[in-house]
Amino acid sequence: MPKRHHFQVLVIGLVTAVALAGCGGGSSESPAAGEGGDGATGGQSAGPLRMLGVEPTQGFDPSTAFADASRVPMAMMYETLTERDGEGEIVGALAESWEVSDDGTVYTFTLRDGIAFSDGSPITAADVKFSFDRMKTGEALQAQLATLTSVEAVDDTTVTFTLSGPMSTFPALVGRPANAAILSEAAVGADPDYFTMPTVTSGPWTLSEYTPKSQMTFTANEHYFKPPGIATIQVSFNNDPTANAAALESGSADVASVAYSDAERLKSEGTLQIVQSDQLAPLFWGWDRTKAPFDSKDVRQAVAWAVDREGKQEACWFGTGGVTYGNILRPWDPAYEEINTYRADDREDALAEAADLLDAAGWVEPEGGGTRVADGVDGVEDGTPLAFEVPYEGNWPAAECHVQILQQNLQEVGIEVTPSKYDPAAYWGDVSAGTFTMYHGGAGAADSMDLYANWFATGGSLTALTTHLDDPEINAKVTEAQQVDEETSIQIIKELEEWQAEELPMLVVGYQWPQVGMTQRVQNYRPGVDADSYTLVEATLSE
Repeated sequence: MPKRHHFQVLVIGLVTAVALAGCGGGSSESPAAGEGGDGATGGQSAGPLRMLGVEPTQGFDPSTAFADASRVPMAMMYETLTERDGEGEIVGALAESWEVSDDGTVYTFTLRDGIAFSDGSPITAADVKFSFDRMKTGEALQAQLATLTSVEAVDDTTVTFTLSGPMSTFPALVGRPANAAILSEAAVGADPDYFTMPTVTSGPWTLSEYTPKSQMTFTANEHYFKPPGIATIQVSFNNDPTANAAALESGSADVASVAYSDAERLKSEGTLQIVQSDQLAPLFWGWDRTKAPFDSKDVRQAVAWAVDREGKQEACWFGTGGVTYGNILRPWDPAYEEINTYRADDREDALAEAADLLDAAGWVEPEGGGTRVADGVDGVEDGTPLAFEVPYEGNWPAAECHVQILQQNLQEVGIEVTPSKYDPAAYWGDVSAGTFTMYHGGAGAADSMDLYANWFATGGSLTALTTHLDDPEINAKVTEAQQVDEETSIQIIKELEEWQAEELPMLVVGYQWPQVGMTQRVQNYRPGVDADSYTLVEATLSE
């Protein structure tokens, strides 16, 4: 797919992961880069850079961890063959260059000279083969690598990938932050508990300390091919963004996500850097479409009409972020074409549309009003109320607000919603297991292809957490979009956009644009387009 020409905030995904962030179009408010600082030598800031973040709840195994709470720290420890630069272009990381055969089925990557793991051992093509053989059976990338038939280490610095069919997006796939990690075959093989505390790693930092429920510390990898500008980074675990502004203002933290209610005040005071971006980070309602009520498209569309998108954005996100009435993609994406399927002239018209759809689905309003009940709904006893719980992550205040808004919205059309504050450590595992009738979610993607491949294709890294799709026709469209020319690929994605707006495998209602605060100590930082750490490598600290 075409490159993205906009910067994004570091993805704040399925949990409220906190990382360095920046604003769009290169308009970061960070001061100019400083030199040295904090005892720096050779242009490196000793640090520490003090961050507030969430605990990596899925651990450090790149084959199984795909929530950003784990992906962000893993991207600091593990490097990939490629990465995206500030403009969204795919460039070499551990790979210096690559070539593709005329038929698009064979990719040959050449590794950089002299690259090494954090213990000084060389990174070889054999390690690349080991890593990808492992990825092919791992949960995170198994589906995306389904067409990878073989990996061959030609010599120490050359590795060849053979695909069953052409894949124009393969260079981007092998650069998926954290999940496409290059691991040390020797280190992983020697320690059955390697991923509990990875020590021999390929990325810009190593994990030198990890205290569950407390903090983790990263130390610069002296063998990394591009030494990071900050030697030490300390991440203290904190699930309460409402307390983060005070920590930044007191100087006890340098980087933290701040509550939406604090962002405007901090911007106006000007003592901190506050940044956001127009990122592809949809807020959505997920649901179980295998049984009533959401096995009915009429019911799903009724909810789409009934939710107050602008109201929740003002009440819960204090006017930050954005809303949508049918699209998932943002206007900057080449595949974007405006869809306003669920936009009405006024609130009463929207509620009338919802009521008509619920009537058609067999959920009727009792005489005198109140909660709707089933009347001829397949598999549901007549008289059963249209009522269910909607859980949300217990450490995300905006999500709690959003579910409360939903409760009010759906009550207006006779649907009874009970908000349920849920243990964040168990939340996404239970979403994946299909535990909930309806649930609240938010996640991020780099671009349209990343989103449709990882949210809509069977086995995509986020499919089990978002759409739960297992549709051969959709799989075929996503695969085709990866293999054709740019113009045809854009058209296929546009067709998928129209399809999802009609069928609603999930309901996207807006976008979360996290507000991240940084003290003036943080310099020379620009935002990346995904959960990678390459822009953090270039950051420094002033004294």
